[in-house]
Amino acid sequence: MKTELSKYKKYGFNWIGKEEAYEETKEASKKVFALDKKKSINPKKSENIYIEGDNTDALKFLKQHYKNKIRAIYIDPPYNTKKDFVYKDRYNRSSWCSMVYKSLLLSRDLLTNDGVIFISIDDNELSALRMICDEVYGEENFITQFIYEKTQHFGRQKLNTYSNAEYVLCYAKELFKTKTKELLAERINTEFEDAPLFNASNNITVLKFPPKTVDFKIKDGIYKKSKSDCYELLSSVEVKNGINEKEFSIKFKSRWSQKKVLEEIKKGTRFLVKSETFAIRAVYGGDKSATIAPKQIIFTNKNNSHCAFSRFEEQVTTSETGKKDLEKIMEEYCFSYPKPVSLIKYLLSLIYDEKIESFPNDFTVLDFFSGSATTAQAVLELNRHDNGNRKFILVQKPEKINNNNYQTICDIGEERIKRVIKHLYPNNTNGFQILKAEEMFPADIGDNRKH
Repeated sequence: MKTELSKYKKYGFNWIGKEEAYEETKEASKKVFALDKKKSINPKKSENIYIEGDNTDALKFLKQHYKNKIRAIYIDPPYNTKKDFVYKDRYNRSSWCSMVYKSLLLSRDLLTNDGVIFISIDDNELSALRMICDEVYGEENFITQFIYEKTQHFGRQKLNTYSNAEYVLCYAKELFKTKTKELLAERINTEFEDAPLFNASNNITVLKFPPKTVDFKIKDGIYKKSKSDCYELLSSVEVKNGINEKEFSIKFKSRWSQKKVLEEIKKGTRFLVKSETFAIRAVYGGDKSATIAPKQIIFTNKNNSHCAFSRFEEQVTTSETGKKDLEKIMEEYCFSYPKPVSLIKYLLSLIYDEKIESFPNDFTVLDFFSGSATTAQAVLELNRHDNGNRKFILVQKPEKINNNNYQTICDIGEERIKRVIKHLYPNNTNGFQILKAEEMFPADIGDNRKH
């Protein structure tokens, strides 16, 4: 056991209770999960699942049925702000680390080899979470740390800084095999503008351009020198009828090699020079397409030209809209700090399959800190956008809450899902199973047990 555990200790990040947390992930669950037929909607037709129970038990159960089958995980765990987590130790961190460590260890095996996990967090435990993820997923499988602009409303300032951002850590189960996998994309671009070949961080290289492969926006004539120090003409350039009459060579810091230039020419790519600086640009062939990667900063201010939009043209909104989303559906205030549906939809819409060079819409999403069930709504709405068949699996501990209409957080989540389904699928064509944790009993209760 020490040998097996040692691979999770290579970064040297330790806390009180870490080894016990690891051992707990190896123990068999003492819970079974039974289908609540009365509360479920169309349970025989639907693969959507809502689990009431501790996520350690639930993840052990799911490991029996969904190992290597989950394409995406999104979680919004407690941020350890002394308001959203009950501590068991005087340092206010070890219990939080153990909780997250256990769930990540158990959930990693559920992901497909091209699966990814998104984890929302703020700066209270960002560094600790990053180290835990590096241990569990491997530092080499880190994709990015998104910065989510959560608000544009600035009231009374905090001491020294004002918190207007949170983070979303993103890891892959397997980012590399023979090459880096393309697992995320914001959209596929088929309409190209010209793109510069110059890249200041690259080495200087010499490129040759064959006759009639470069279009010019300058007057016809013979040019011997660039008007920019970044480009050096190594031969005269004869421009006739707006194209290069003969081969010419140019020296600059290029992001492409000579081999790449010739390969692109065969694909139909042409090149463009707009001025006498000879800043050469590529104009891709008409049948060429390329993916646009998501930007690391998720801007939410619609007045910002870089504001994030999904490929369904839906703007990513601030955290304030998460509260409004939920209140609109539930017709009352009933949950603190829910994430906006648009953020989770945006993240899940980034899932890209490089094998089919497209965005899959038939996969399972897991959220084992489901709270008010925003992830379920995001999945259901995405399916409506593209007629998809995404499924959700949500896990939530039935914690007691102080609300006249709802006894537990699960009651809120389940009611939200029911209302969203009723709104999106008025013909009763969708649903979900509700499973409840029960103590282990003899096999004769198996009539209702999920298998």
